[in-house]
This record gives sequence, structure tokens and C-alpha cells, in this order.
Amino acid sequence: MNGSLLARCTLLSLASTATAQVNVPIVNPGFEQPPIPTGTFLTTAPPPGWAVYGAGIDFGFRTIGVLDPATTTLYAVPAPEGENVGVVFLLDDPGNQGVPAGIEAGMEQTLTETLAPNTRYTLTVEVGNIANDPDPPNNQFQFNGFPGYRIDLLAGGVPLISDDDTLLPVEGTFSTSTRTFTTGSSPAQVGQPLGIRLVNLNASAGIEVNFDDVRLTALGVSPVPASGNWATEILVVLAGLIGAGLLLRRGEEPRTP
Repeated sequence: MNGSLLARCTLLSLASTATAQVNVPIVNPGFEQPPIPTGTFLTTAPPPGWAVYGAGIDFGFRTIGVLDPATTTLYAVPAPEGENVGVVFLLDDPGNQGVPAGIEAGMEQTLTETLAPNTRYTLTVEVGNIANDPDPPNNQFQFNGFPGYRIDLLAGGVPLISDDDTLLPVEGTFSTSTRTFTTGSSPAQVGQPLGIRLVNLNASAGIEVNFDDVRLTALGVSPVPASGNWATEILVVLAGLIGAGLLLRRGEEPRTP
């Protein structure tokens, strides 16, 4: 087998070899910390592992925290993971709860992992549309509607990919957001810390967006060949292998140029 054919066979082997997918560590991905009593919420501090994002978070009427919706009518389904869900609650005018200010805010987390080249990242988050509850203390809030959301995958604070309000969960349910981003051989933010941002867009009535079960996976992928065309490279390899096979069947060695 000549050197050119051997090189292409090596390339084909690399193209067909997949590295194992790994889970990127996230602190408190299901918002189970802090633990709170069933049917209550706690919005006096960021959930452990998460930090405030955006303007106007005062831990009063604009706040983040956790909620355990079990035993309430806030959700018709259980929390997607564990008992708690994350809360981004933005009530701009308590006297007129249907009028938002349009000032987004939320929570974010900087991860210990850094952006790697030739890697496919998949970010999955459960997005919840909270419903009204006739029982106190939740009956003081008008959760009808949905204020919109955004989920960002970051590297060095720079968004790599976003889910910008593509889902509209039915009241009292969750929908699954999944976004994938693949780096090249020399991404601009290579080596920068990865991050995740969960945002309430505060764009319409609804006050609150909930998030849960935040997952990020990383899968190493082979670099694109110099030609930029896998199909061409693979066809060349196959043609070479077929030709070499025919020669060997006739008892001949493939010629080296």
C-alpha cells in the first residue's frame, strides 16, 4: 500500500473513531440546594453554585432562588429532577402585575471546565411555565402568561449558542431545551471557562420562569480534513482500497510511485 493511500486510510480511521461523551460538571444543576419545605419557595439569595445575572435583582420583587412546587397547583407535573426548581421572578409593578418592564435578568454559573477544540457541546435545560395557585401564599401572584426566556452557553463570558425563547410550555408544565455547539480546531475562546446563563426575558405578562435539570455534555470530534469534504476523502480511500484488493487477488503488489 503506497504512502498516499496509507495516509488516507489513517484519516478514514480517525473519522470513524468517536471519543466517549462526558458530562461536564455543574454545581447544583437541579436546584436541590438549599433544601426547602414542600410547597414553599426561597428567594432571598442565589441558589448555591449560581450567581446573579442582569440588572435590578434586589431579592424582593426582582429575585432568583428555588421553589418546591409539590402539593401546589403551580405545576400539573412533578419537578423534572428532584424536588426543587430554579426561580427567576421579575415583578416590576406589584399594583399592576401584567405590565413588565422588559428588563431581563436571571442567574448564571461559571464552570471549572474550559472550552476545548474539536468538541461538540450539548446543553439541555428544562424550562417551566408556572401556573396560578388559588392557595396562599402563591395566590398573591398573577402567573398567567409567559415572560419569555433565554438560555446561553458561554465561554469566557461570550455566548457560543443560545436558545432565545423558542419554546412555549403549556401553563403548569415543562419543555426541554436542547442546543448543540461544535468547536473547530482553533475556537476564539479556547481555554476560557465555560458558563451557563438562565434568563427571564421579562417581555410579557407572567412574572416567573423556572428552570431545572441543567445538563452539559462534551464529545470529542475528529477535525475536518484539509479538503473540508469528508465525502471526497472517504470515496478516495474506498477507491484505493478496492484497487489494492484487486491487485492483491491477482498476486500483485500495489505500486509505489
